[in-house]
Order: sequence, then C-alpha cells, then structure tokens
Amino acid sequence: MITIDYCGYHTHNPYKDIILRPTGTASYLFLLTLSPMTFYFQNHGQVKVKSGACILYTPGTYQHYQADNEFFNSYMHFFCKPEEFNKYEILQNRIFYPDNTDELNWLLKKIYQEFINKLSQSEEMIDLYIHQLMILLHRQKLREAIPVEHKENIYPELLSLRQQVLANCEEPWDIEKMCGMLNIGKSQLYKYYELFFHSTPKKELIQARLQKAQYLMKNDAVTINQAAFDSGFQNICHFNRIFKAHCGCTPSEYRGK
Repeated sequence: MITIDYCGYHTHNPYKDIILRPTGTASYLFLLTLSPMTFYFQNHGQVKVKSGACILYTPGTYQHYQADNEFFNSYMHFFCKPEEFNKYEILQNRIFYPDNTDELNWLLKKIYQEFINKLSQSEEMIDLYIHQLMILLHRQKLREAIPVEHKENIYPELLSLRQQVLANCEEPWDIEKMCGMLNIGKSQLYKYYELFFHSTPKKELIQARLQKAQYLMKNDAVTINQAAFDSGFQNICHFNRIFKAHCGCTPSEYRGK
C-alpha cells in the first residue's frame, strides 16, 4: 500500500522561500507548482518554471528550489515500494509540464483532505487516489510519445471515432466505414490505431462485443442467441467460436457458471 508521509494543498510559504534538502528525503516527493519557481540541479544547473510545472523526486535525491516571488504549490511526500512505482514509468527528478494539472491538483486536494481528517479507511482512500494520480501521469507520458503533428491532426478524430465504435459495438462497423469517416486509407488507419492504442480496430471491437454479450447473458430472460445478436454478432456459429477462443468456454458453459 502507498502511504503518505506529509502533504500540502495550495500551500503558501513565505515570500521567495527556499527549500534545500541536500540529501533529499526518505520518501518520494511529487510537487505541482502553482507559481513561478527556480529549481537547482546538481548535474545540470538551474531551471526556471512556470505555474503548472511538476517534478517527482525519488528518495535520497538532492532537492533545491525557490519561489521567484509568491511561494505557492501543492505536494505530497509518500512511501511506495519501487517495484509498485516503477511500473508507471513516470519521469523522475526532472521538470515536466502535464496537460491535466487541474485533475492532478484535485487529486492532491482529496489526498490532503483524507490525510488531515483521518476519516474511516482514509489510508485505503489515499492509496487509491495516489494510484489514480500515477495513472494520469503515466497516460501523460504516453501522450507525449505521440508525434506532435499526429496528435494535433488525426489523434482527436480517431479517439472520438474509437469511443463511438466501442460505445455502440452492436452496430455494423467495418474498416471501410471507419476509413470513410476519417477520410484516410486502411493502411493509415491500422498504423495510427497501433500507434495510439496499441491494438487494432477489429480486436477492440470483438472484445467490446464479447463483454456486452457476457453482460447480457447474466440476464436469464435473454437467450444466448439474442445476447449474441444484440452485441453485434450476426452469425451464431461465428459467435460461439469467437467466444470459446477468447473466454475459454462455450456461451452455454459460461451461462452455467
């Protein structure tokens, strides 16, 4: 479980205050700046940052920063096993600018409230909020890996189409229809889909249809055939083969469980 050592939300320190910890701290420190600051690093000098900059210090790392004028930030010191933390592949000991600072600051606020109020099961809630924050930072890193020209052009349209397809998986989607909606060729669709979502349209559509069929089959008033058709499968034999291949049992066996 991830635990909090100390945290602060919308913290105001004295004007132009300095934080200097030459040997760092025993805990991780995640810091979200809410005013311009200057950070000092042992290996590469100083970095001036704007409001909205973030840094994640690892335990035992040199920490030195100063507010340019007003000292204003949100932060948390937390303990976490390295193997649990490293899976998120978050940039460490370097300044970065996420595009979801409002969400991050909201989570820091919730963590702070749980830490201060000590309500029932606060430790569990804090653990969940920190994991959520780490996931947001991880997704930010994945978005940054997308080339800017793709992110600004095709990505928003493809993301919107993907959401539409998966939310309405029972409709007769095919590659030609998707390509027509985006006005791109098949090879481009497959290329961008793999780049952004690490899968293919067909795989995700089948998975969405199987999930919906499984949900429908939990209602005894719905027949297996009806569940298949209502999920977008037009051939019951094909549905049975796909279901067993992905779920390890037949639809009848699944319902029996």
